[in-house]
Amino acid sequence: MTPHAAHVLKDLRSRLRPAAVARVGGFRPPEDPTTSWFCRAVGLPGETVPQWQGEPMFPLLQVRVSELPVVPEALAGIALLVLFLNRHEYPFDRPHGEGWLIREYTRLEGLVPLQTDTGPFRPFPIAWNRVDDDAPGWEDAWELVDLGPVNDDEAASNAFFNAFSRYGGTKFGGYPTEIQHGVGLQDYVFQVASEEKVGWMWADNGRGYFFRTPSGDWRWACQFY
Repeated sequence: MTPHAAHVLKDLRSRLRPAAVARVGGFRPPEDPTTSWFCRAVGLPGETVPQWQGEPMFPLLQVRVSELPVVPEALAGIALLVLFLNRHEYPFDRPHGEGWLIREYTRLEGLVPLQTDTGPFRPFPIAWNRVDDDAPGWEDAWELVDLGPVNDDEAASNAFFNAFSRYGGTKFGGYPTEIQHGVGLQDYVFQVASEEKVGWMWADNGRGYFFRTPSGDWRWACQFY
């Protein structure tokens, strides 16, 4: 490996990020409904499930922010969020509120379980594990370092793909785990993986990526195989 390529990899290693990675089920479900879940949700008294084209959406993911061992800065002031999706189509290229919706709550007090129908998807509680070495994928890493010397060096290229950890599951923080191409790092907050236990899949074993601007606007993207 050339010294230049080795220096680039060392620089990249200094930019690894911590992340909160989801562990789905495998433990006794908590009694508190305001904890993190797949396919369960709470809301304010009198609040109903959001609608899309005249039909109720379903809650794919509920996250209690205080449970996260790594909290992205974009979630400051948010106590709990719920990601809702429609039942009939992946809302590719649709803005927030059209086929998908994230509700934010600044406090847990007073939140009550929503009556929801998740259809074929199975509810599971979530525990969160901290990792401190999440690395970006090939295309997103170019936003951080010039990978030219790595690209020209077979040993360095192999090290990029084999000597760094990339966590492809549902996670908050860290880096988005790309599949087809770069996801983009600006405003990235979390990703939701295809979760076998839950029975949820983004197209062909894909991932959904969620971004929040400093002004509080959400957007999303998706990649799959």
